[in-house]
Amino acid sequence: MIRIKNLSLSVKGRALLNDISLTLEEGRIYALLGENGSGKTTLMRVLSSYFRSYSGSIEFGGRELRTLGRKERDGMHSLLPQLLPQSDISVRCLLSMYRNGLACLEALGLGHLKDSRLNVLSGGEKEMVFLALAISHDAALYLLDEPEASLDSNYRKKTERVMMDLAEQGKTVLVSFHDITRAVALSDDVIVLSHGSLAFFGSKDEFISSDTADRIFSLSSHTLDDGRVIFI
Repeated sequence: MIRIKNLSLSVKGRALLNDISLTLEEGRIYALLGENGSGKTTLMRVLSSYFRSYSGSIEFGGRELRTLGRKERDGMHSLLPQLLPQSDISVRCLLSMYRNGLACLEALGLGHLKDSRLNVLSGGEKEMVFLALAISHDAALYLLDEPEASLDSNYRKKTERVMMDLAEQGKTVLVSFHDITRAVALSDDVIVLSHGSLAFFGSKDEFISSDTADRIFSLSSHTLDDGRVIFI
């Protein structure tokens, strides 16, 4: 269980996160929503130990994140960033740096990419390579920042399966989305940030029945004949 209590962060005098409190449980997928600049990526960076000058607390199993050594922190979280690094390294070389990296790529059905150079891959292929890298870490919390942004339907299905598999293994999965319909379809719970503050936290059914989508995104929910909920 991950407990976030009164989390705030300011950088160069600018408040990026304001008094956020959440409890994230094992075996659940959390959709993180918010408009551009709402603090989604910043929250993920704090949870991945990129920022350590926050106020409040982040506890993994009762242990404060910033008091842990680097090796212990690395075992707590794994991040798939929104902006992927550029490099001419080979996929094989990159994934061989991490135990199970190549095996995870094979498990995604993408072993044919292992002899390619990273900088010649398409955006979607590169995203999947770094997804394999992220899931090669045995972590308590998986942070996926806009993982579907550059993916076609085939890769989106693979990514969706990864999210569900991680949750079934008892992991906590936090995923940021721009597409609210996709977010609700894939998640158990929804977190909404607005201007660095927590605007909503609850189950996806509670989110659907609330006025949050209209209030924050000017969208309303509609239930289709097949039971699917869309936001327009």
